[in-house]
Amino acid sequence: MLKNVTDIDLRLLRLFATVVRCGGFTAAQAELNMSQSNISMHIGNLEKRLGYRLCERGKGGFSVTPKGRSVLEASQRMFEAIGVFVDQAGSLSGRLVGDLSLGLADTIVTLPHTRFGEAMAAFYRRDQEVQLNLFVNSPTELELAVIDGQVELAISYFSRTRPTLDYFPLFMEEIGLFCGARHPLFGRASPTKEEIASANWVMHGFLPESSILPLRPQRSRATAHHMEAVAQMILAGTHVGYLPCHYAEIWVERDGMKPLLPKQLTYEVEHSMITYVGRPLSEPARAFVDDLMRVHRNSRPAGSVG
Repeated sequence: MLKNVTDIDLRLLRLFATVVRCGGFTAAQAELNMSQSNISMHIGNLEKRLGYRLCERGKGGFSVTPKGRSVLEASQRMFEAIGVFVDQAGSLSGRLVGDLSLGLADTIVTLPHTRFGEAMAAFYRRDQEVQLNLFVNSPTELELAVIDGQVELAISYFSRTRPTLDYFPLFMEEIGLFCGARHPLFGRASPTKEEIASANWVMHGFLPESSILPLRPQRSRATAHHMEAVAQMILAGTHVGYLPCHYAEIWVERDGMKPLLPKQLTYEVEHSMITYVGRPLSEPARAFVDDLMRVHRNSRPAGSVG
């Protein structure tokens, strides 16, 4: 029976939370940099400390027991409380301390008006000693990372809204439809929409079927969850697909890609910052959000709203 919580217990509880988030021992090996047998041993030690099983593992697969779910929820509340304590204790010195975990969409580094770099530079001019953790992932994975508490905030294009998340619009991004130099449509000056729609497409795994697109494919035999994977399939000449225009520009300039009917099939998406509803941000996260919102406000033309 657990009568007090030691540093070892905290590490074991964090390990258990990671295993649950990953969906099992096997999937957690890479993130924990630990063998499956080691993970099993640590979970077993935690179960001995608590006096009951937290999860089932074996031929039937991985599942969390009801008591394990309760422990997970209680430990997450404890981690949040520890984070608040660290923030408040550190703020007394006038210096930002603790961890700051952020999520980003891929490819936005080539989009000048993101202002992310300016915000990060402003944050590092503050009196701080913060451990920064950056994650690049698909929109769906970023939403889940914010909900699970893996990151405090994320910036990406989100094609839908979830009631558990707050959305703060930041900037727009232009998306076009592209084919590679090896594709039969590359040599066509003005292919028809019907010809383009009947080509083999690579679709974005994070776009729901209800998304409003200028043109939808008649067939698709490839799905990608990151923009780089979409670009690889387009460059192969086997598929056409949507890409951010700023990201595709380097290949367009080298005649490795070209946009298809850009005046008709180009559209814009809005990127937002998301946070979890009702979950207080850490002091470093609040400071970074202030810097992020300020640089984007200052970049808007006079008379713009937002």
